[in-house]
Parts: sequence; structure tokens; C-alpha cells
Amino acid sequence: MTRIAIISDIHANLPALEAVFLELDKYKPDKWLCLGDIVGYGPYPSECIDLIKERKIQTVLGNHDAGVAGIIGLNHFRDPNRKLIALTRKKLSKDQLEWLKDLPVKIENTKENYVAVHASPIEPLKWAYVDSAIKARKIIDKLNHKICFVGHTHMPAIVADRIGVMNFEKDYRYLINPGSVGQSRDGDYRASCMLLDIEKGSIETLRVEYPIEKVLSKLIDLGFSSREAHQLLRY
Repeated sequence: MTRIAIISDIHANLPALEAVFLELDKYKPDKWLCLGDIVGYGPYPSECIDLIKERKIQTVLGNHDAGVAGIIGLNHFRDPNRKLIALTRKKLSKDQLEWLKDLPVKIENTKENYVAVHASPIEPLKWAYVDSAIKARKIIDKLNHKICFVGHTHMPAIVADRIGVMNFEKDYRYLINPGSVGQSRDGDYRASCMLLDIEKGSIETLRVEYPIEKVLSKLIDLGFSSREAHQLLRY
């Protein structure tokens, strides 16, 4: 088992998630990892949870998942997202809320030598942003794993433990962020995900088109203004 599909920060964006599944399925990955935040920002929380559950994808807890599940309070979020998270709590079934609540904060795999979290693996429930190479290398230095998968920033990144190493090579240790499926923040609205081949020592960032207008329209149908809908998608 060497080829891993990595997704994160779906944020209840069903059209984006379906498009990513369609693209990644072409590569026939041996394993899938989801780095959390299935809900929040988007209008399709129930459908996205069901798809992740249906595919039995290993998933860690994200801060928005924690907010919807009641692990952390609504005061951790700002409107219009706070309003959407409150709405999501009412929209999900009891089983879906319990499933979110039971998600692990961290997944460790000794065979393939990786750890997966939503934010930083150092005190993960503080939801710190690993948003620079300097922060990433400080974390890598504290870990024994070859690979640390993180999400949360919504920006794809591959950082090696040595400056100047730009690609994935077997001799180095890495912090890898696949970017966001549902709400990209790097100036490219397309869904972002990654495919890692451990045996070959290669990693590829994939960008996938999806009908963003459908998501905006659904948010407006839920009672958000056009400005709020665009704000929620950062579009």
C-alpha cells in the first residue's frame, strides 16, 4: 500500500468534493486520508459527511467539526460562518453529530511512518496555523515521523526538513498540506488535493474545477445574502 490520496477542509462543499473524488479515483489510490473540517462555510454538511463515511475514509477532527459537534463554542467563529455553524448543528442528524464528535484528533501510522492532524501536531486542539516554512520545520524537528500531514491553512504546501529541497524525496522528512477541497485561499478557487506515492517517492498537487455558482446559490437559498455567500467561499 503506497499511494495515498490526501484531502482536507471540505467545508460542506459537495460539488467540490464530488469533483475531487472523480479526479482522484482515476489514480486508484490504495488509501485515503481526510485532514478534517468536513463542515463549516458550505451548504452541504450532511451530504459531505455521508460521502466520507460511505467511502470509509480515515478522518481527523477539524476545528469546524468540533464547533458543529459542540466540542468548542460558537464564540470561536465569526459571522456569517458562526450563523452557518449554528444552522449546521440543527441540520445534521444525531448520528452525524456523534460521528463528528468521535473523530480522532490525530492519526499515526507506524508502517508508513506518518502522522495526520488538522492543525499543528503540537497541541492540536489549540488549532494553530502552520503557515510558514519556519513553523513547519520547527514542527518537523519535534517529530519522529517521516511525514506530517496537516490542513487548516487552506493552502497547499510541501516543506522538507532541509532548506532548498523543493520536491518529495525519500531521504528527507516532510510537512505536507494538501490545501482545501471546499474553500481555497491561495488565489485559485479550484479544489485542491494531493496524491502521494510513498514507494516511488513522489507527490502531486491536483487542482480540480467545480461549479462554484451552485454552492453560492445554495447558500443564498439558506438565507445568506450574496455578499455573505461570497464571503463564506472567499470568492
